[in-house]
Amino acid sequence: MVVDLAAALECSVIDLTGQPYTPADRQLDGARSDAERVWRGMMARPFGSPPDVGAATVDQVARESALVRDLYGRCDYAGALHRLVDLLPALHGVTDQRAAYRLMVPVYGVAMGSLLNVGYPAHAWLAAERCAEAANLLDDPVPVGVAAANRARVSAYTGAYGPARDLCDRAGADLEGSGADKALDVLGFLHLARAHHFAGMKDQAAAEEHLAEAARIAAHTGETASWDLAWGPRNVALWRMAYQLDTGRPEEALRTATGVVVADLPAVRQVYFWLDMARAMTAAGRERDAVRMLLAAERVGPQHARSSTAAREIARGLLRRGIVSTELRGLCERMGIPAQ
Repeated sequence: MVVDLAAALECSVIDLTGQPYTPADRQLDGARSDAERVWRGMMARPFGSPPDVGAATVDQVARESALVRDLYGRCDYAGALHRLVDLLPALHGVTDQRAAYRLMVPVYGVAMGSLLNVGYPAHAWLAAERCAEAANLLDDPVPVGVAAANRARVSAYTGAYGPARDLCDRAGADLEGSGADKALDVLGFLHLARAHHFAGMKDQAAAEEHLAEAARIAAHTGETASWDLAWGPRNVALWRMAYQLDTGRPEEALRTATGVVVADLPAVRQVYFWLDMARAMTAAGRERDAVRMLLAAERVGPQHARSSTAAREIARGLLRRGIVSTELRGLCERMGIPAQ
């Protein structure tokens, strides 16, 4: 109760009670426990193994899949992982295998993102591999492209930008000129991903080319919600902002962010925006504003902000600069970072 009150007041428990306190995050503790259960479940059910047929209907797993995707969109990784423990084996037991494979692509994508965001990249890679296996069984370049983006995300997270780019290149080539439904949305997203990969490889010219192509496609498609990509001109702007930060241009990033309305984007997309704003404010020497941006990220996605390596590094950097405030101390406490 005291922990929740301190979080609501954006201060530390020590500030509230005057007593020493060892922080614990019940939701993240639960997420980490369920991360191991999800991993064991994925290991126990490789594609090609005999299915446990008859446990659930397509309608049942479709409803549960929609719920899990919604939980992930709200940055409730603990909630998503908890339900994935039962959902993943249920999907492998559905009699209509093609319908199950189509549901598996976004659901394994949720598993990948949730595992990655709570600090389990190796587990996330297995989820991305399972996503790709399901997509390949559909023989459709659109879900294959989605799966490639998921695999590339984990690769890039570990610094393997070249292999990540190669995954997106192959999937993008299959989508070029495709008339499949939502092909342009996924192709555009793959251009954004490759811009990030080229930035990591220090090839800014190639990164700019992919950003420009993504912007061209987004202008044609408009804002869409297909495949949980939050695809559209706003997302292109937010990726450009991140690219400008990655290439040492915080003032340009802040200008790019001006006028981008994020309030109706999923929380899982908003939280990255606020963390990028915190990065930009820190780089621009606006430390107090950076604290406000970190707190905004935490309000949108507390589990994400408290477990994010980037958020923790920003907070540590602010402490090293001598920034002392009740709000920053409280945030550091909730992140498990010593503030003194």
